[in-house]
Amino acid sequence: MKATAADAIGFALTDLGVDTATNVPGFGVSETFQSYCKAKMKRSVISFHEEAAFSIAHGASMVGKRSAVLMKAHGFVKAGNSAVNSLYTNITAGFACFIFEDFTGAYSDNIMELTPILRGMHFPTKIGKVESIYDDIINCYRESEQRKMPYVFLINSADIMKYTEFERREDLKKNFEFKRDLLGNVIHPLLAGYQYKVFTAKKITGDFSNIQTPQIPVYPKDFPQRYLESANKYVTFFDTFKSVRGSVVTGDTSVSSCFAFPPYNSIDLITHLGGSIPLAIGAYKAGHKDVWALSGDFGFLAAGHMSLIEILEREIPLKIVIFYNKQAAATGGQIIHKKIMYRVLAGYNNFIKHISDPQNPFEVNEVLEEANSAEELRIVMVDY
Repeated sequence: MKATAADAIGFALTDLGVDTATNVPGFGVSETFQSYCKAKMKRSVISFHEEAAFSIAHGASMVGKRSAVLMKAHGFVKAGNSAVNSLYTNITAGFACFIFEDFTGAYSDNIMELTPILRGMHFPTKIGKVESIYDDIINCYRESEQRKMPYVFLINSADIMKYTEFERREDLKKNFEFKRDLLGNVIHPLLAGYQYKVFTAKKITGDFSNIQTPQIPVYPKDFPQRYLESANKYVTFFDTFKSVRGSVVTGDTSVSSCFAFPPYNSIDLITHLGGSIPLAIGAYKAGHKDVWALSGDFGFLAAGHMSLIEILEREIPLKIVIFYNKQAAATGGQIIHKKIMYRVLAGYNNFIKHISDPQNPFEVNEVLEEANSAEELRIVMVDY
C-alpha cells in the first residue's frame, strides 16, 4: 500500500500490537500520533512532560506489553532522568522512543544535534528511512526484544508527509509474560555493579547470559547502616503492605527501595527518583489493574507530581503512597517545608488519606484497605 511516513509509522505500531503509546506534542510528533490513533481507532491523549511520557511507556514494556513514546529531540533531554536509567533495566516487551528531529530549527527553539548525546549514553539507535520505514520499525522492536533494551528510533520531521510503499503484516503481534525480576527491574546501588556489567554486555553483543548473577541482598542484614537508619521506621508499614499490595508495585530510587528485597519483596519496578507514578500508569495501561506506586516526598516533589495530571487525563484509579518524611532522607536529610507539599497537592484533597501514626499497624491496615477498595485515585500520605 502507499501512505505517508506518518501513516506508515501508525500502521507499523498497530500491526505490532503497541497499545500503550504516549506523546508530547510537537511538529512531526502530533501528525504521527494522530495517524497511530486513527489506525488503532482510539482517543488521542497527550502527555505534558517527556520524562513522564517516557516512563509510562517504559513501565508498560517492563510488565509485558509493547510500547512507544513519541517526542521531539529537545524533549528527549528532558526525559533523560528516566531514559538513562532505563538502559540498566530489562524490558519484557519491545519499547521504542520515536524522536522527531528538526534539522532546520523551523519548528524548534534552536537546532539541536541529538546524535552525540545518544552516542555518549550508548543508547541503541535506529534511523528511519522513508522508503523502508515500516520494516525499519519492525526490526527496531525485534532488536529491542532480543537485547531487552529500549531503542531510540530517529526520524526527520520534515519527512513525515512524504509517501512510501509497504505491505502490512498480520503476523507481528506477540504475547509476553511478565515475571518479577529483581535484578533486571529494580535499580539500586547494591546492584549497580552487576547492572553495569549487564548493560555493557548488551551494548556490545546483546548477550549477558554469561555474567554471574550476584546473591540477592536480604533486608536488613545485608544493608549498610546508613540505609537502616532511615529505612527501619518503614518496617511497620511494609509488614502490613506486603499483604495488601497489588499485582504490580512500583517505587523510587529512595530509602523505601530497601523493601523491594527479601523478605519483603514489596516493590517490583524501580527505575529513577520520581519514577514510581508514571511506571505504575504504564503497568496499569498494560493490563495490571491492581497497581500501587510508592514514593518518598522528595522524589514526588522532584518529578513524581508531574504524573498526577497523567492520571487524571486517563482516569486511572491508581493507588499512591507518599512517605511524608519532610526531608530528603536519601541525600542527607535536607528539610522539605510542609507548605510546598500542601501547595502541590492542593487540588487533590478529595483523593488524599492520611496515616497519622505509621507505627500503629491497625491504622496502617485500615487506611491501606480503604485505598485498595477505592474505585478512584487514592493518595495515602504516611506522616512521619
